[in-house]
Amino acid sequence: MKEPLMCSTVGYLLMRVCKVHRNKGNQMLAAYNLHAGQEQFLQEVMCNGAMTMNELKDNLEVTPATVTRMAERLEKNGFLTKEKCCADQRVVRVSLTEKGKEATSQIIDTTWNKLEQQMSKNMSMEEKILLKRLLMQVLDNLEEEE
Repeated sequence: MKEPLMCSTVGYLLMRVCKVHRNKGNQMLAAYNLHAGQEQFLQEVMCNGAMTMNELKDNLEVTPATVTRMAERLEKNGFLTKEKCCADQRVVRVSLTEKGKEATSQIIDTTWNKLEQQMSKNMSMEEKILLKRLLMQVLDNLEEEE
């Protein structure tokens, strides 16, 4: 049986790569009781210090509801704390707990490096650089306003 034309497109292949990458990432993150996306949330707070929910929404490019749900789950699991701002009680700031800092460091140092190595196994340095450049071009093209 002949493969449908869509299966031979760059878009289809990219979608498959993203799906497998997400699944592998989720398997690795399960060791920390985290799901895909939550590690990005933690990394933002780790890199920027205490942040407001609005800053996180903007930096992560997600909806306010998504940030709220993530923050609630991460707080429940002991990765972060939430605190209302003194000047404006409507503003909530999140900070990492020690558990959150430790997990984020381990995820960056171990989990994502391992996944990166698996993705680029059997590629030369030139091929890795070329792939990165091409993916950046694809991203620029897709983000371009028409």
